[in-house]
Amino acid sequence: MRFHGLDLNLLVVLDVLLAEQNITRAGERLHLSQPATSAALSRLRDYFEDELLVQIGRKMVRTPMAETLAQPIRDLLIQMRSTLENRSQFQPERASRNFTLMASDYVGMVLLPDVSRRLNAIAPQCSIEQYLPTDEAALEIERGHVDFLLLPDSNILKEHPSTALFSDEYVCVLCKDHPAANGPLSMADYKALGHVLVRWGSEHRAPMADEWFVRSFGFERRVEVTTNTFNSVPPFLIGTQRIATMHRRLAERWAQYLPLSVVPAPWTAPPLTIAMQWNKYQQHDPGLAWLRNLIIETAARLA
Repeated sequence: MRFHGLDLNLLVVLDVLLAEQNITRAGERLHLSQPATSAALSRLRDYFEDELLVQIGRKMVRTPMAETLAQPIRDLLIQMRSTLENRSQFQPERASRNFTLMASDYVGMVLLPDVSRRLNAIAPQCSIEQYLPTDEAALEIERGHVDFLLLPDSNILKEHPSTALFSDEYVCVLCKDHPAANGPLSMADYKALGHVLVRWGSEHRAPMADEWFVRSFGFERRVEVTTNTFNSVPPFLIGTQRIATMHRRLAERWAQYLPLSVVPAPWTAPPLTIAMQWNKYQQHDPGLAWLRNLIIETAARLA
């Protein structure tokens, strides 16, 4: 289909090209050969009368026009997809759809299994696909790459709708035979012990909320292990004198299976609130609205 002389299929190609800024990677995402992707870029350059992507050193960068086009085109494609999904009412017992969520393995442990079980019972042909947070997690909603973010409320965007799901608090976790396992844990002990930390991201390794809070006391923890998932923390405590700061819900679950003790932290932090966010252009997508309500109902049961 053509619109004002432009083949609308090229908008999908342009969106991916501007996101990847690399012809080979864009072609892989689009399932096109490199020559076909290059040809599409050439047609787009002719239409917009602009290079769109230019080679600087080993990288391709967007031109000023491409920068102005990137977000409007992304929004347009999201709106088009949402409009197509709105053609009929969502019937969960008959629907066949894959929902994508970006959530930490903590949320994946305490909430998503229950969501999955309810989804399987009510909409057996639907599925959910969980992605771990990236360095730019909040932008995944902006770009329409995932249907929902389930992240701490401090990590979501104000430009898109969201709702709080549940809250949790921080506790300390030690091996069962640790001298401090029976508590109470003093701040001096907390400072002196070796810590296991979680940091997200492949490049920047962003600190978690508890790390920012501890820094407000004016000291750095002595870090012996850094990992990128919450569920990998407990095994690093077994048979050691280390300590970890974890979410209570997750810590208590692991303490059911491993020789761990859960004790109060020697400081008081604001509760951690997990929120759900979705793209404003998908607000009225009936399938996403249905799953959104299912997640909210399931999270309410955690209380």
